[in-house]
Amino acid sequence: MGCPVDFTGLSVSYACGTISSGGLKTVYLADKAELDGLNIIDTTGGVATFSVTTSVKADLVAASNDLLELGFNNKDGFSNFTDVKTVNADGSASAVPTIAMEFVRMDATKRNALEEIALPGAEIVAFIETAAGTKHLVGYDFGMYAATVDGASGAARTDKNRYQLTLVGDENVLAYPIDDAEWAKLV
Repeated sequence: MGCPVDFTGLSVSYACGTISSGGLKTVYLADKAELDGLNIIDTTGGVATFSVTTSVKADLVAASNDLLELGFNNKDGFSNFTDVKTVNADGSASAVPTIAMEFVRMDATKRNALEEIALPGAEIVAFIETAAGTKHLVGYDFGMYAATVDGASGAARTDKNRYQLTLVGDENVLAYPIDDAEWAKLV
């Protein structure tokens, strides 16, 4: 006998005119350890959602930390977010979020920042806004890590001189949604 699924109140629908553009608009990173004590996930009603009771950014600044905003060309044809949940017949499941971003020019400042982000053992949490206007908290439960930093000079005049950063996580659930009011408190 399988586990019961209650479909009451659920909705998955298509709406004409809904923005479905691909890509990323905004990405903020935080150290997972700095967020652990802030209790920003509300599980009231059995559904976990992002809920800010104070300003996360102000709390981090007060603790001598901050959110790191990553600046990139949101029309670069590379930067994206994927969130893949796999459920197995034996009852096990995992969600693998991946965020990939591209930064133009392999300069020393970017190199040093990416080297710091790619610290082995680091646990990173990301707050992202997609080009379609959806907002997500990614890696909150177990953290993400910098899986790759890829720099390339380009071989031809039309090639990009760039760094590409890929963050990967391994969570139990899909990324938490953030509504517009909560996003405003965050940033």
